[in-house]
Amino acid sequence: MSESVVIAHGGDVSQPSGGTNRVTAFAAGLAGDGRTVVLVVPTPEDELPDRLADVEVYPVDVPNTSVADQPVRAAAITWRARQIADRLDARLQFEHSTLGGIGELAGAEGYVLDMHDLAFESPLYGGLPFGKAVQRVIRTIESRAVQSADDVVVVSENMRRLVADAFDVAATEITVVPNGYFSEKVDPYADVDTVPGRVAFLGTLHPKLDVEAIVGIADLPEVEEVVVVGDGANRERLAEVAADDQTLRVTGRLPDEEAFELVASAAVAINPQHQSDLQRASSPVKIYYYAALGSAMVLSTGPAVAEELQESGAAVVVDDDKSFPNAVQCLLRDDDRRASMAAAASTEAEQLSWESRVADLRALY
Repeated sequence: MSESVVIAHGGDVSQPSGGTNRVTAFAAGLAGDGRTVVLVVPTPEDELPDRLADVEVYPVDVPNTSVADQPVRAAAITWRARQIADRLDARLQFEHSTLGGIGELAGAEGYVLDMHDLAFESPLYGGLPFGKAVQRVIRTIESRAVQSADDVVVVSENMRRLVADAFDVAATEITVVPNGYFSEKVDPYADVDTVPGRVAFLGTLHPKLDVEAIVGIADLPEVEEVVVVGDGANRERLAEVAADDQTLRVTGRLPDEEAFELVASAAVAINPQHQSDLQRASSPVKIYYYAALGSAMVLSTGPAVAEELQESGAAVVVDDDKSFPNAVQCLLRDDDRRASMAAAASTEAEQLSWESRVADLRALY
């Protein structure tokens, strides 16, 4: 067992998101075993989550506002993380392949690489000026990170196949640790009353979000309110629609207590997405929280967890973007089916928490 672990991450761990939840869950879980865990991150804007109480958080004062900041941020964080790891004789873990690639270029070796996604295919880079050239550079950086890692961790079986094919590594050498949820975050909302006709979405409003499906749901006669909780690239577009549609409410990012209560009170929770290789390889944190909150769900096909929840009777999975509103409508008309799905979701959630995920990560240490 490695007695000390240094985790390098380029995001603000005081801001809740799927990525930061994963990082803080891993850091807290490893520290809970009695290890010394140092988390090297950009200086947080807000208070750190309580789960990091036993983790030494080392803030690095770097810009953290845009894609253009990433090279400077990555260089500063990897340099500091390597310095601390050398001093402690610690195992180094990089969060995201781009950060790992910068670390490898700077001489890091023997590290764990936790890949949240496949960066070179992301529209985040493809949409930049000279986007294709940028994506080629990102692919080279990612390849170096993967090829030089002692252990590679990914979020799904589909991601394992993508990474193996993209970078010519054996799939058997890649460990799958899906995302999860924090049980203490959802326990207070076990008995929240359902608001009839309320549909909820929780999560990042990224480009793969199917805005047309959300608008179509808001137009259904069975729907009293569609609540969209989160921020991201599609927020402005949704807000423009909401300005002329009283059924659609776009809240922006909310504190966990408010966000989870809204989802728990919804008759149906949704995750409409445009399909792609990256979408199929994802492990959407929102879905784990939907299950833990006992929500009846309508989900786009793709992520493995969606198919698993459908098999257990907890979700309806839609493989045609145009039929998503219709699936929501059918579910809103069937009280008994929603109740059955909610019960199945709660049962399935028992094996999806972060506590169970961290147990899989421990095997690498």
